[in-house]
Amino acid sequence: MSIALEYGVPTDKEALQLRLGIARGLFRAEGIDLALKIVFGGPEIARAYDAGTLKIGELGTPPATTAIGRGARFKIVASSVRRRAVQYFVAAPAIGDWSDLRGKMVAALSIGSCSYWFVREVLQRHGLDPDADVKLVGLGERYPRVVDLFRSGELAGAVLSEPNVSIGEGSGAYRVMLGLTDPAFCPDMQWSVVVAGPGTIAGEPELIRAVLRGCRQSYRYAAAHPDEWIAFGADYFGITRETMAKSIEREIGGLHYDGEIDLRGLQQAIDLQLRLGALKQPLLAQDLVDLRFLQFIPNRSSGVVPCT
Repeated sequence: MSIALEYGVPTDKEALQLRLGIARGLFRAEGIDLALKIVFGGPEIARAYDAGTLKIGELGTPPATTAIGRGARFKIVASSVRRRAVQYFVAAPAIGDWSDLRGKMVAALSIGSCSYWFVREVLQRHGLDPDADVKLVGLGERYPRVVDLFRSGELAGAVLSEPNVSIGEGSGAYRVMLGLTDPAFCPDMQWSVVVAGPGTIAGEPELIRAVLRGCRQSYRYAAAHPDEWIAFGADYFGITRETMAKSIEREIGGLHYDGEIDLRGLQQAIDLQLRLGALKQPLLAQDLVDLRFLQFIPNRSSGVVPCT
C-alpha cells in the first residue's frame, strides 16, 4: 500500500524530472504516491514547511536560509536537481541598456524569493536602485502568465529560469540580458535544496529516505533518457521539442543527479544573503543541514549504495 504524499515546489515549472519519475512509477516502487504541490514563492513555501503543512519539498537557498535565519525550524536534507543557480535576467525587446529599465516594472517570482534577491543584486551592480529606480514586483500566482505579461508591455524585465527563458525568448517576448551563472553574481553557490519539516525529520525518517531515493532515480532516469525527457517536457508544457531541448541544454551544466549538498556552495549562498541584508547575522552551512538521510540511500533493487 502506497503512502500519499505532497512534495512542495515553488513554481509551476519546477521538478520536471520528478513528474517524469512519477509517470514512470519510480516513486510507487518506493511505496509513495507522490503528488507535486505548487506554492508560488520562496517565503510562501518556506512557511508551509515550517508549519508542517508540507512535510518535504524544495525551494531555493535564498528564501530557505533567510527563513531559517529568522527562526524557521525545517532543515535542508538534500540538493534538488538544480544545484547551481541557473537563472537569467530577461528584458523586453525595447530595453537596450540597463538604464532603459528606469521607471519600468521588473518582476520576481515573489518578494523574498530567489529571483527577488538576484534581481536586487543585478540591478545594484548596474547602477540601479531596486527600491527607487524600478518598480519591483512579485508575481505570485501570476507567474505562469509571465510571458504574456511581457507581450502586453506590463513587464520590462525579470529573473526567470527554464523553460520560461527559452519559451519567451523563442516567441520574441524578451531576450536574455544576463545569465546569473556569471561568477560575478552567483559563484558556485548551492541553489535549489530539498527541505523537511521538524516533525517529518523526527517522526518519519524512512519517508524522507524513500522520497530522496525516488528523486535520485528520477533525476538519473531523465539524464539516461534525454529524448524521453525532451518529449515528456514538451508535451507537459505544451511547447515544441526544439524549445524543450534548448531549455535543457541551457541549464544542464548546473544540474546534479545524486542529491548531495555542496556545503561550500551553501555557505556562499548564506554569505550572499548576509551581504544583501536578508540575514542580520552570519550562519554556518553545517548548522542548516541534516544529511543523515543521504549517507546511504538503500535502493530496493540493488542493495545499499553510497550517495557519491
